[in-house]
Amino acid sequence: MDFEIGRQMGRDPQITRGRLVVELFHDLMPRTVGRFVELLESQHEPTYRASLVSKIMPGDYLVAGDRDTRLEGSMRQDHTAFVRQSVMGEAKWQLPHLNPGILSLVDGRTPRFHVTFRKMEELDGWHAVFGKVVYGFDLLKLISEQGNINGEPKQPVVMTGGGAVPEGTHPREFLKKLEQPEDPEEHGYNKKVMRYSSTYRHTGLIGH
Repeated sequence: MDFEIGRQMGRDPQITRGRLVVELFHDLMPRTVGRFVELLESQHEPTYRASLVSKIMPGDYLVAGDRDTRLEGSMRQDHTAFVRQSVMGEAKWQLPHLNPGILSLVDGRTPRFHVTFRKMEELDGWHAVFGKVVYGFDLLKLISEQGNINGEPKQPVVMTGGGAVPEGTHPREFLKKLEQPEDPEEHGYNKKVMRYSSTYRHTGLIGH
């Protein structure tokens, strides 16, 4: 999942770009994961592209995938049915929000999802977990810092795109390629944001 932080306007726009690599639990929630990937990859509606992170609770979690909160000029389209069908049929409510970087669906009516900044026992049993972050925890920390105490973002955080790792690719090999991009300037990624940080992989709090 690719993100962009900041405003592309004004005399001196400050934009930070980065990527989260996530492991999706396809074996547990295949329909939900399949549709999630479709929304990430799609160039046209319905898509997650250009959707804003609508809520950032510093040190707790973010809410992304809100397709009713999008960049100016982008199209909106209701997309409720697939989420309800997927969640109600295969949700694994017993999976815990055990670590920072856990992905879970906000509800069964919309494609919105959480990404946690810490262990979030408060969400257990209420939100279906379907994946976890394996790369980009320093970006996740940076996003956490963009939230006000009421959850309103200090500046825009936008999902600019995403996709799936080719089937059969070992995560370790894929991460090695990310650590040494062929042309980081061309893609606009900030090396510091992209670097993998094991500090937040299993324990610790993001944003504190």
